[in-house]
Amino acid sequence: MALNRKLTPLIAGRTVKSAAQADTVLSIGFGDGSTLRVKTAGAGGAAIPAGSTVKAVRQTADVLTLDFADGSSAEIKLAEATSSVMLRNSAGALEYAD
Repeated sequence: MALNRKLTPLIAGRTVKSAAQADTVLSIGFGDGSTLRVKTAGAGGAAIPAGSTVKAVRQTADVLTLDFADGSSAEIKLAEATSSVMLRNSAGALEYAD
């Protein structure tokens, strides 16, 4: 699985504050107030533990994997290979969309 070279530098080092799945949208809130929204293939996606610090993001087609500093990871099945991931900063400005 290849490193997502655009998203990794944006969220590496950010710590997960909260994560919630509503239908097919996974929302991950970070300690700095930013939010990652992921359109998933269905409800009941990966468990994203609060307090985990993101180390890297890997992606292949419709699977996104978050690697954490403690060595754990979370695999998220995307709704589509593109147009499924959006990152907004604490002010709501778009930082990343794919």
